[in-house]
Amino acid sequence: MKKAVVVVAALLVILVGAGAVTVPFAEDYAARRIKTGLVQSGIDVEDVKVHLLERSVAIDRMTSSNGDMKIGSWKVEGLAWPFDEIRQGRLPLDGLKWGEPLQAARLHLSDIRLADPDEGGAWTIKELVATEVDLQRYDPVYEGPFRHRVLIARLLRALSVKQIEQTEFVHTNIDESSLSADKLVVGDYVQGLFGKLDIEGMKAANAGAKPPELTLGELRTSGVDLRRQLDLAGSIDWEPGMPIGRVPIAFAELSGFGGNLMTRYGLSLGKITAETTAESRDISRSRLRVEGFVLAPSWRSVEAVATRMVLQAMNLDAVRLGFDCSVVDDRARHELRVDDCKLGGPNLADASFTARLVDIDEEFWEAVDFGEVYVLLGTKAALAAARLTVADKGLLQRSLQAKAKLGGKEIVAERAELAGEIRRHQPHGVLITQDMTKLLDTIARFVEQGGTLTLDATPRPALGLDKLEYLGRPGADLVNALGLTATLSR
Repeated sequence: MKKAVVVVAALLVILVGAGAVTVPFAEDYAARRIKTGLVQSGIDVEDVKVHLLERSVAIDRMTSSNGDMKIGSWKVEGLAWPFDEIRQGRLPLDGLKWGEPLQAARLHLSDIRLADPDEGGAWTIKELVATEVDLQRYDPVYEGPFRHRVLIARLLRALSVKQIEQTEFVHTNIDESSLSADKLVVGDYVQGLFGKLDIEGMKAANAGAKPPELTLGELRTSGVDLRRQLDLAGSIDWEPGMPIGRVPIAFAELSGFGGNLMTRYGLSLGKITAETTAESRDISRSRLRVEGFVLAPSWRSVEAVATRMVLQAMNLDAVRLGFDCSVVDDRARHELRVDDCKLGGPNLADASFTARLVDIDEEFWEAVDFGEVYVLLGTKAALAAARLTVADKGLLQRSLQAKAKLGGKEIVAERAELAGEIRRHQPHGVLITQDMTKLLDTIARFVEQGGTLTLDATPRPALGLDKLEYLGRPGADLVNALGLTATLSR
């Protein structure tokens, strides 16, 4: 028994020793095969290193033969080749090709340049680090004119990653304008669905050494769903410029706006927030808020001089506005409701808008999802009600005051003249009725007296979107078709 144990132990030692000797040869063989495979694919590399025990591959200086791709270094660690691929005799010894799977614990690339042959632009990335990479096999066959873009869309649709972090990435267009960011972080990406997508230090710049036209300090998002868009972009029928439709976003916040464009026109903006909450399986609420918008043009800006003169005539140093809008998608009731959209500014006015669309069918949602606006006109959706309310907080007085100063008239005369023009107004191609006369008279009294003006649209029956064409016809009775009424309160 003891002799058997000794023999087994000796055999194990011999096998381990033999493995230790053969591993370097196997690594060298794998490195040569990968380098040869890459060269045959049109990619030149300076050096390839394979570490079997660490399950890692490192490649230095990758350059495509046509110059569309350059990568300073490429290293993948914790490689795990899918068993089904091994069973079918496919091994990762010839380099990664379009359509092939990849599983790795960590992927690190640096000094990346990818040209865009479809538009003549290029992407550059200083460094990219990805963890828990799982790329499934996908279809690499495409014979159309947009091969590069279509295959990237298919790759992204097959990819899942725990986290991706990019630093100093820039997209340069053929006219040398650019869009760049200091840092991009993606978390929990699963085949087109982003758990998190954050960007820091975005800049949009024109060609030349001018300051960036627009900058964005930070973009934070969660629940961004690009699966439908990637399916479209990866199809044989896709072409650049086709509508991408609605992109579902659970949360997004943009802040830190700046740049030459904002400075030139005296604009500043606090932040923009958008969020969508599912209240039940069939009901979701979307909310959009714009905070801290300020228009304060400077005399030093040539482009803003005219705006500055108007504000001065209105006795204003700046215009400050806020916007808050909430929309409810109620699929159980086949309704879309604009619950409350508010736009307001101190010492100017407060405006609110509500609306309700009924009889919404699946064709309506498909048209919205795929961005096919004209298809909406053929759906069963109909406008049941809408209301616009404007509460004057000084806008009328300031606007008429500015008009009086610039026109050399008294403000009383300007007010009376504007009210008279409204009462006499006869829209071209529209049927002038007694109801329209009453509507215009109410708006004229709002100009004369101020207060709160409310415009209601309550068509009976509900006005189908397929009947909107009637409103543009000569002789259309807009007031009756829309059920328009106006009321004035103090």
